[in-house]
Amino acid sequence: MVIGDIPNNLLGMDVLAGRQWEDSEGFLWSFGTPPINIRLLQTAPALPYSKTTNVKQYPLPSGAKEGIKTVIQDLRDQGIIVNTHSPFNSPVWPVRKPNGKWRLTVDFRRLNANTDPLTAAVPNLADLITSIQEKAHSIMATIDVKDMFFMIPIQPEDMDRFAFTWEGQQYTFTRLPQGYKHSPTLAHHALAKELEKIPKPDNVDVYQYIDDILVGGDEIGVVGDTQQEIIAHLESLNLQIPSEKIQKPSQEVKFLGIWWKGGMTCIPPDTLTSLDQIKMPESRKDLQQALGLLVFWRKHIPDFSIIARPLYDLLRKGVKWDWTPAQEEALQLLIFEATAHQALGPIHPTDPFQVEWGFASSGLSIHIWQRGPEGPTRPVGFYSRGFKDAEKRYTLWEKGLFVVSLALIEVEKITRQQPIVLRGPFKVIKAITTGTPPPEGVAQRASVRKWYAQIEYYCNTFSVTEGAVKNLAIQETESLDNTQEKPASVIKVAPPFSPEQSTNSWFTDASARREEKVWRYRAAALHISSGERIITEGEGSAQVGELIAVWSVFQHEVQNTSLVCIYTDSYAVYKGCTEWLPFWQQNGWEVNRIPVWQKEKWQEIFDIASHGNFAIGWVASHQTDGNPAGEWNNKADELAKLSPLKKEQIIEDWDQLLEWLHVKRQHTGAKDLYKEAHARGWPVTREMCKTCISACEQCRKRLERHPLEDDPLHLREGKGLWDAWQVDYIGPFKKSGGKHFVLVGVEITSGLVQANAFQRATGDNTVKALQEWFGTFPKPQEIQSDNGSHFTAKVVQDWAKNEGIKWVFHTPYYPQANGIVERTNGLLKRLLKPQEGNWDVRLWEAVKGVNSRWGTNGCPKITAFCPTAPSIIPSPRGPENPKNPVHYPGQPVLVDLPTVGEVPLTLKTPLNNFAWVASDALGKEHRINTRWIIPSF
Repeated sequence: MVIGDIPNNLLGMDVLAGRQWEDSEGFLWSFGTPPINIRLLQTAPALPYSKTTNVKQYPLPSGAKEGIKTVIQDLRDQGIIVNTHSPFNSPVWPVRKPNGKWRLTVDFRRLNANTDPLTAAVPNLADLITSIQEKAHSIMATIDVKDMFFMIPIQPEDMDRFAFTWEGQQYTFTRLPQGYKHSPTLAHHALAKELEKIPKPDNVDVYQYIDDILVGGDEIGVVGDTQQEIIAHLESLNLQIPSEKIQKPSQEVKFLGIWWKGGMTCIPPDTLTSLDQIKMPESRKDLQQALGLLVFWRKHIPDFSIIARPLYDLLRKGVKWDWTPAQEEALQLLIFEATAHQALGPIHPTDPFQVEWGFASSGLSIHIWQRGPEGPTRPVGFYSRGFKDAEKRYTLWEKGLFVVSLALIEVEKITRQQPIVLRGPFKVIKAITTGTPPPEGVAQRASVRKWYAQIEYYCNTFSVTEGAVKNLAIQETESLDNTQEKPASVIKVAPPFSPEQSTNSWFTDASARREEKVWRYRAAALHISSGERIITEGEGSAQVGELIAVWSVFQHEVQNTSLVCIYTDSYAVYKGCTEWLPFWQQNGWEVNRIPVWQKEKWQEIFDIASHGNFAIGWVASHQTDGNPAGEWNNKADELAKLSPLKKEQIIEDWDQLLEWLHVKRQHTGAKDLYKEAHARGWPVTREMCKTCISACEQCRKRLERHPLEDDPLHLREGKGLWDAWQVDYIGPFKKSGGKHFVLVGVEITSGLVQANAFQRATGDNTVKALQEWFGTFPKPQEIQSDNGSHFTAKVVQDWAKNEGIKWVFHTPYYPQANGIVERTNGLLKRLLKPQEGNWDVRLWEAVKGVNSRWGTNGCPKITAFCPTAPSIIPSPRGPENPKNPVHYPGQPVLVDLPTVGEVPLTLKTPLNNFAWVASDALGKEHRINTRWIIPSF
């Protein structure tokens, strides 16, 4: 039928075009179809575990069905989708493009929710934007790669999870699909590998975000040449780069939805035109569309949340549409502010940040500017948000602490080494740095301590000062002149308990247990002098039981006119009675328009207390120090204990019951299984839970390929012993020996840990510690860290450059990218116990404990060696291939023992491939690693 190379205009190709014919050999011939020549990028690594999910296809509009028929056929022809039979299934949901064409998308939401996490390799968008702002390139060019996900094959064993059904047939993807939660991470990594192969001039920077690339520099020719080299390299891989998605070198480009002009992020001209053309809304839909456009650019609008409050109030459920001058003024002000601050930045590397903060009754606002001496005054960004119901009740001082802590968190995202100057309606830094205790307020003590600790941390980390007092336009100055008094509670705070004053005192407690699907509580109240008991049982949690126990005392003492003292170990009930009751009563017993929990019981307590004389105190639970209050609380606790299950209720076959619960809990760990079983009152042990999980086939498969056991994409890759370290600061801790912070370093191949304590986390201290470490250990090729200013500091980077060490910054706010040192930090803190004081003296012992930890089978948990002192390193004369040692019982060996030195030993019993039990001349046994054996002996 077809002979040789025949031109397209012969044998009726115009008639055959678009048709198919299957020959006698089973081959399918497609006529008029151009040849497919696709060169794929590297195959994606094994994907994290996904629980089996199967969601049926929901009905589709007829137009959508017709629109994607050709799309699916094209994907089949290209081999991007293939037929399959899979237990997985996700529904198809076609999306229409602006040009009228259709895109095949699959709703992977259920699959994503049941997929384990993966180390993030995509840079933080805010950090990427800040980096571009700092460089302030005068010339920029962009590249957008088409269908980047479809250029990355996935492994055959991972294909089943992406199955979908179309016209009664199941298909799946052979390439990374759009909509899968890890596709951006894997695509970014694959493209980044290719970009690394392209040399670029020193005065040009290349930025990448998934499939978008920005080239920045100062000369049009150099930037253009670099752009063309990138395009040529990517097209050699058969990546498609449409001409309409290439922006040639220019002073202004659009990248990541932002209009870039030098180092300034600008609202695009077409968006400004849309803002100017916004008409006054005539319906909820019109208002939602207008706010949707403004919300996206809220970083350019000062006080957005406060100004837009009247507009959002109009969109509340049940509110009648009534457009008033107040709403019109708010909308016009938002549009004016967006136009006035259409350009943010650039960020100067040395000019200080001036952070102006303030608050109104409905919310808070933060303005971040940069003012000279090097550059002109320019806005960097604006941040605002509304107050939650509880935050509205904060005192002025508490609101100030809250807003300043948020302001420092925001400015940390963009600062490097620039000083920070705070300006607000009053000053807070001095009181915190001098240790002045906060005045009595409304917020929980834990929240106030957190704000103090956060602000103190930033003051120790950055150069933070306070300028002259300044009130923002939204600041309600009248409230600053008046002391904000919180309403007095009808219940007093009880004095500390003493046996001499126990005439009319009660102790309360409660416990709960789940029986089948219902939680049941037992509440107990014990009268001290008479021994009277009030026991109440019902449905609810232990917290509900604590409230019921206190409520029962109020009911019992309703006629009593003398002082009644009640002591509880529930801090929530104590705070509710002594502080929150009047606020709840003023707000109609609602919090954020949600009824208070156990509303009726709180109302009864309030009514009884309003006509009586009651006081409530808080006591710590489960005290064994002989304190009278603790002893009485323990007695109340004994009364509140639920009785164990009756023997006839006990099921003998606990293995089957645990297996059922393990599946019901969606294959969680042994700790969760034991907790749930214990909550039901089942007489099971932790060993039974571990046995149940070890026998679970699905858990075994999951643990074989668990994402946390995989090497992150950019860690340990091609690294040998001493090649790379990870470093991080932990703290601030309670002051000990003048120190607040600890710099931790981990050699990523062996797991060796080093740590130094410092007063502040600074670049100078970082260099000091690294010089000390690498005066003992071999100098690494690479050091990995986060983007903290103590690592990005010029003194640190200059030192690394002079030493020939490559410094790699991981994505900020994704600590798992720095996973090795992060896990070490947790272990070191558990051994260090900084909350107990004098931790700087115990630091060496904590490091020693980390470095000398052993597994249960006698094998060191670190892969290279296990030193017992941080100053000891393995002998360089160790075996070159320790994975295949040639040793036997009775063999005499010379061993370089840590902290001891070279000792002749005799091997006795092997523990595994790396560990032996050996004895010395006196018969004393030692557990050694074969890497310590000196082969020349």
